[in-house]
Amino acid sequence: MKFDEASRTFEVSVRELAEEDGFRRVGFDRGDGWRRLGLGTQMHTRVLAARCDAHASYRAEVHLQARISIDDWTAILTGRLDGCIERSPGHWYIEELKSTNLSVEGIRPSGASFERDRRQLLAYCSLWRRLGHPSVSGALVYVDIETGEEVSIAVSDASGESDRGVERGLARLLAIWRGQEAARRRKATAAGRLPFPHSAPRAVQRPLMDAVTTAIAQGETLLAEAPTGSGKTAAALHPAMVAGLKSGRQVVFLTSKGLQQKMAVQSLIGMNERVFHTVQVRAKEKMCANDRVLCHEEFCRFARNYPEKMERSNILGRLQDGYSHHDPATVFEEARREEVCPFEVQLELAARADAIVADYNYVFEPGVALRHLTGDGLPNAILLVDEAHNLPDRARQIFSPELLEEELRALRNRLSLQPGEIFADLLLSLDDLLALLENAADELPEGEAIAETEPPADAIRALRADWEPKLLRYLAWKRESKLALVDDPVLDVHFALQRFAAVLNLYGQEFTSVVERRSGGIRLALICLDPAKVLGPVFSAASSTIFLSATLSPPEAFQRVLGLESGRTSSLSLPPPFPRENRKLMILPNVRTTYSAREKNYGRIAKLIAEMSDAHTGNDLVLFPSYRFLTEVAALMPKTRAHLLVQRPNLTDFEKQNILGSLAAPPPQGILLLAVSGGMYAEGVDYPGELISGVFVVSPALPQVSFERELLRRYFDDREDAGFDYAYLQPGMTRVVQAAGRLIRSETDRGVIALICRRFLEEPYVSRLPRDWYDESPEELITQRPAQEIREFFEGYGAGKADGA
Repeated sequence: MKFDEASRTFEVSVRELAEEDGFRRVGFDRGDGWRRLGLGTQMHTRVLAARCDAHASYRAEVHLQARISIDDWTAILTGRLDGCIERSPGHWYIEELKSTNLSVEGIRPSGASFERDRRQLLAYCSLWRRLGHPSVSGALVYVDIETGEEVSIAVSDASGESDRGVERGLARLLAIWRGQEAARRRKATAAGRLPFPHSAPRAVQRPLMDAVTTAIAQGETLLAEAPTGSGKTAAALHPAMVAGLKSGRQVVFLTSKGLQQKMAVQSLIGMNERVFHTVQVRAKEKMCANDRVLCHEEFCRFARNYPEKMERSNILGRLQDGYSHHDPATVFEEARREEVCPFEVQLELAARADAIVADYNYVFEPGVALRHLTGDGLPNAILLVDEAHNLPDRARQIFSPELLEEELRALRNRLSLQPGEIFADLLLSLDDLLALLENAADELPEGEAIAETEPPADAIRALRADWEPKLLRYLAWKRESKLALVDDPVLDVHFALQRFAAVLNLYGQEFTSVVERRSGGIRLALICLDPAKVLGPVFSAASSTIFLSATLSPPEAFQRVLGLESGRTSSLSLPPPFPRENRKLMILPNVRTTYSAREKNYGRIAKLIAEMSDAHTGNDLVLFPSYRFLTEVAALMPKTRAHLLVQRPNLTDFEKQNILGSLAAPPPQGILLLAVSGGMYAEGVDYPGELISGVFVVSPALPQVSFERELLRRYFDDREDAGFDYAYLQPGMTRVVQAAGRLIRSETDRGVIALICRRFLEEPYVSRLPRDWYDESPEELITQRPAQEIREFFEGYGAGKADGA
């Protein structure tokens, strides 16, 4: 909904009008649950196509809009009715289709769900009448998504009931909006004196604050590049909150990693004098109060009778009255005390908050995105995307689904032990899916191999249509037998098939498809090459978007892969605010780390790292382009003054925190941490003060050459003759600059950044080094005596401190 007081108009969709205040039930087979499972998505299309085939005059999916006077306001009501036909001259019959499972839910012409459906149909009847069709009747058509059976329930619209109902509903919405006017005005007034979260903005923050203010005021997109430690989080959030509170728009701060959310939350709390509400959204698995993640009333006491307990407890009201920031831990404890689902309570609070802090998924991943941040809700959102250089690859991952033979066979083996027709039917579908994978791999040579292939779109859609009714029978069986599975492989396969089919609907030249035979079995995957297609519409719909990162150069490249509108996008790049003498930058040109030269340089690199680490006290972080490279060098490391720690793949959360703890409280000899570029220790972790004294980056950190990475290269070569830039150079050098930014985060931080490889002085790599790293030429950074220069740098710092004393 959107209210404009200046023009005294408000826009409402039929769906919003039909909704009443209240809480939905929790579970996969309650009300909208079938649609949340992705079931029945093809049902509407099939039924409406059949109607059109049977009746040439039948009209399907008709967009409607009408202007309706409500008091001294004008409501603009919009919607899309499923279907209608003129049954006799001048008399129209309207149908509203709803998917259901008759064997489980039945049809009950009463209750909250039915009343909502009925209000929706009557709203369409009223719209149709207002558009010049005085004689209208309608029916709710419930279609069984298992059998296709239809049950039609006529809904009376006697004496213009629908017109009066629509006007009452619109008047109710306007009254609610007016009733919230005092709170809106209080927030708008407070926005004018909103405190900055620190004592005052620093000089480096003011240009960013001004740019954010302008971009939001003009409904534009801003690519804001600012060095690590320059305070860009607070500098962007403050003007965004001022604009959001003045206009009633929600500020949405998005991160790629959970560790990055802490700073945003601290900034929001620092500027909030109990005027507005904020929420930090935590993943469902971490917000589950049950002993297992099973979101269904039959298996979870926190889901059972959720709407009734929510109404009775008034937990939302108490939380909003008691807290200005809704921390996940607090929400979890309060919800658990009332025995309601903490994750659902968190979502309710997020929909009502003035600002939320969440993972990228909650906007960009279709199956996870918050409902109020999709479709009509995005124009009311100001998006702030933190560490935005991560978003293109994250989007590629989201929109690159795969089907794996090993998972299908594991499920097949499990189901084959179960007796009964339900499992026999599921086995038949699994066999068909396995046969599809085997057919796709027919053209591959023997052994492990990979190739592009035409996606089997028709076969996947047919398999999905065959699978869905079988899944419904399985879900009904689970419910009746009260079977609780923490990880249900049947549902895992369902969601994999659903994601695959969903991306097939987007499939075009921005995607490709590959089939691969691996040791574990066949893999069929859709590969998103160009995320602009899926990201662009999100940013076009949002009120404004601010991208934040220390590495958004060149801005034209990021504008391209993010799908940003050129006429609506501006960029800003800020220099480091810290004294240059606090940072020692060096390039070691006597080592080559190309793939062909690595093996003979492993020992030399290990010796250099040891010498540089021994040249000073403190902790050092050494970053490698891959785990293999890291392992080879680690095996050759000589004994050093520092205690050696090595990042391994798949560290547990406990192990990750142990390493961070070791850096924070190191032994007297210090820590030498070997890690991978692009990993958690290279990005997204703060190393304040003297936590890290040196960052040594081995190699330009290009992504490993692979079949799929080469497909990405070919795609951009064909279109822009820039395949190497997009596939390798941009992500590789972004990792390098991000890693270097870990070191200097305040005016008092000091340290050494060493780039170990000759290629850092060669094109195209040298042109991607930040311009503030040197005066006239990158050759100024060349060193032949790295250990000695490091020793002199830190000894000079010690002498300087002594002189100052």
